[in-house]
Amino acid sequence: MTRFFLPLIFAFTACSIFAQKNIAGIDSLNFKGEALYANDIEQSIAISTKALKLAKEAEYQSGEAFAYMNLAVANDIKGNSAVATSYFHQAIRLFELEKDEENLSYCYSQLGVCYFSQYQYENADFYYRKAIELCKKNNLEIDLADVLVNQGITFTYQNKPKAAETNFLEAIEIYKRKDYPEGLGAAYNSLAKIYYDERDLHKAIAYFEKSAANFKEYRSDFNLISSYNGTANCYIDLKDYQKAEEYALKSLKLSQQTGAMEREVFVHETLSRIYFALGDYKKAYESLNAYTVLSDTIFTQEKSDALAEMQARFEVKEIKLKQQAEQENHQLQLIILLAIIFIVVVVSALLFFLFRNKKRINALLEQKYLMTQANLEQKEFMMAEVHHRVKNNLQIISAILDLQSRELKDPESIQLIDASMNRINAISMIHQKLYQSENIRAVQIGPYLAELVNDLITHFKREVNKEIYLNSECDNLNLDIETALPIGLIVAELVMNSCKYAFDKQENPQISLSLKMQDEKLVLIVADNGNGKSNMNEGTHFGAKLIRSMARKLKAEFSETSSEKGLRTELVITKYNLLS
Repeated sequence: MTRFFLPLIFAFTACSIFAQKNIAGIDSLNFKGEALYANDIEQSIAISTKALKLAKEAEYQSGEAFAYMNLAVANDIKGNSAVATSYFHQAIRLFELEKDEENLSYCYSQLGVCYFSQYQYENADFYYRKAIELCKKNNLEIDLADVLVNQGITFTYQNKPKAAETNFLEAIEIYKRKDYPEGLGAAYNSLAKIYYDERDLHKAIAYFEKSAANFKEYRSDFNLISSYNGTANCYIDLKDYQKAEEYALKSLKLSQQTGAMEREVFVHETLSRIYFALGDYKKAYESLNAYTVLSDTIFTQEKSDALAEMQARFEVKEIKLKQQAEQENHQLQLIILLAIIFIVVVVSALLFFLFRNKKRINALLEQKYLMTQANLEQKEFMMAEVHHRVKNNLQIISAILDLQSRELKDPESIQLIDASMNRINAISMIHQKLYQSENIRAVQIGPYLAELVNDLITHFKREVNKEIYLNSECDNLNLDIETALPIGLIVAELVMNSCKYAFDKQENPQISLSLKMQDEKLVLIVADNGNGKSNMNEGTHFGAKLIRSMARKLKAEFSETSSEKGLRTELVITKYNLLS
């Protein structure tokens, strides 16, 4: 009897040891995948994929969660934001089951970064706040500082520089207090970008150099790309093109070595600016072309991965529906057979069948509804990307016009190209608003017009050499692109005319903008306190013709009042599409 139990004990012990070794091996692979983020993305993805497969086979839930998290971060760095988002949600689901709040807070933070990469700033901030809440709850100060840096970067893109600066300084204070110098690089780098935007270039360079030194010390090549590229842009604005080229080429080399395609795109844009300033137009064109090709490559790869993932989900649903139908058909045959044998049970069996059949139909209808919703979401997703592509292509056209204008000597020709670039910007901004909006068919006309006019005022500020003030009062209206685009072009032309011709004798120039709904009509008013001018209807210039053409498209009544107090232009628009 003892001899019989000894092999069982031995087998049980051997299985236990094997399982422990397998789990240790999965953990080892996950640590390797994490360590390779910054230097070898493809190898990191390959190792993490292997760890995920082994963890699923071993039913090792924690190891599976770590593998999903590693794959998410690696794909986000590579530029596959949609795929990374899916992996993060898988990791979050498993970490919630494991009640692992430390890694859950990290996933929330990185998912915020992922949504940031897709221009979904509100979603990004939502997950940052969840991460901050968990970090404070569990006293994870280093992780809290990391989240503050990521949230601060999002604030900069939401035009909240003071909030961003507060986040970065708080993160730096935590890193220093906790003696964690390896975290300082990202905070220094982000502060440098704020100072760059504020045109404090020497201060920006100092912080870029601090961040670069930190990233070098801790071998974070991926982050070092951003520091070098930021330094290059500072030197461009300081007109030290030799140093700018030196830093940009370092950044390009690192981005190609690490496979960070999204960052390589920005480096090519920087190089095109440098080579144009140096007069090397061949290299400038090559860099601009590389920027365009790489942008298209990232779009194609990321969207193909996302579509493949959606298709896989649809196929799984179809298989489940077929299996469900076959199973219910077998049950129906069994019920009929029992009905023949047991007459008494017939009524009960029929009632049961009707009940089951109704549930099946409801389930099938629900599945069909979910698939229809997924299809609509896919179309919405692709439409947003089309607007993104159109906006990018318009920016490339604007960049080409800018390059062309710098070769011209005739002031009138330069002025014509400059006006064309402003019109292109008005169109491009509409597509940008559409792909950043939750409703890709509607343009929020108030914020769009305010941003458009502020851009034009900033553009003409050097020419006027005065601070131009904007007073904007627009109703909260959502218009379709067919209405918003003509309005945007009309406003752009009127504001350009004011900036160019109205304020040469005015010490405190002002522009007023109003768009209100009155008696089921849209009333657009653009006014300035400048010199005034002659009747627009008598104009022959292209700008005047464009305004009249757009007014006819909107079936608008056009009127203009000129006095010593300035020029006031009013359009009463009768043809428009108001969206919810």
